[in-house]
Amino acid sequence: MRVAGIDLGTNTFLCLIADVSQSGVVQVVRDEVRVVRLGQGVHATREFHPEALARAEATFREFQQFISEAQCEKGVAVATSAARDVKNVAALLQLGVKYGIPIEVISGEREAELTFAGAIESSWAGLTAVIDVGGGSTEIIVGDRTGVRARASADVGAVRLTEMFVNSHPIADEELRALRAHAKSAIGSLKLQIPSGESISQVVAVAGTPTTLASVVLGRSFDADRVHGHKIQLSELDSLTARLAAMSVEERQKVSGMEPKRADVIVAGAICVAEALRSIQSSEIVVSIRGLRFGIVQAAAQERLK
Repeated sequence: MRVAGIDLGTNTFLCLIADVSQSGVVQVVRDEVRVVRLGQGVHATREFHPEALARAEATFREFQQFISEAQCEKGVAVATSAARDVKNVAALLQLGVKYGIPIEVISGEREAELTFAGAIESSWAGLTAVIDVGGGSTEIIVGDRTGVRARASADVGAVRLTEMFVNSHPIADEELRALRAHAKSAIGSLKLQIPSGESISQVVAVAGTPTTLASVVLGRSFDADRVHGHKIQLSELDSLTARLAAMSVEERQKVSGMEPKRADVIVAGAICVAEALRSIQSSEIVVSIRGLRFGIVQAAAQERLK
């Protein structure tokens, strides 16, 4: 079954078009990412900004064309943190109606289930922790091939933290300290109920922040084959964060591997990844290009989404 799954994130919109087998195996046909910044100003106003909705509509128009060209049997979209936080969510839902793409605003629990299902691979063994840093929130999901065993979410993400604490680039030392302290408090206080006697065997990081960081570490433009499975040590992550924080946005944009539209929020995102690692007492992430959108297409093919 050919399905389009769209992840309407706080910072990015992702459109995965894939052929999904009856056993749930996903064969990618097209995978597109657009930095929309839907969460612009949401933390302060609890409303979608008109500029953000205009960018969202332009992206819907583009994604609808991709879906039509690929002759998908089904196309669905899910909205996450930003949509759960706003008073004018109807404005976003109306775009889905306009472009024939049903939108479901999902709970944090459902988001965790879909993200984990999309990220997990058959080769994994034992308990795996998945870190998902978005624009508005950071999720830590622990499970195995049988499903999610524990999850926790903090209302801190790359866009939200940047808007809360960063007023200049390079980031002033006092702003960086405040940002880091807030992230540490929010993420460090999460309580994951890991089954007694079991331990996490690996930590996988999904979404745009870790894939961008991996590209920067590799020193080249995004290459899915190289980024997927790349390992980053916590010490390496801390050093890279400090280096990027000391740059202007323009300087960051010129760094090999940097996604230019992420340059202003990448430091906050990197700090979220680092604090999530510390909270589960791990020292290494394995970067994955999979995640929520893969879970969406699997669920849609199984008729578990609209």
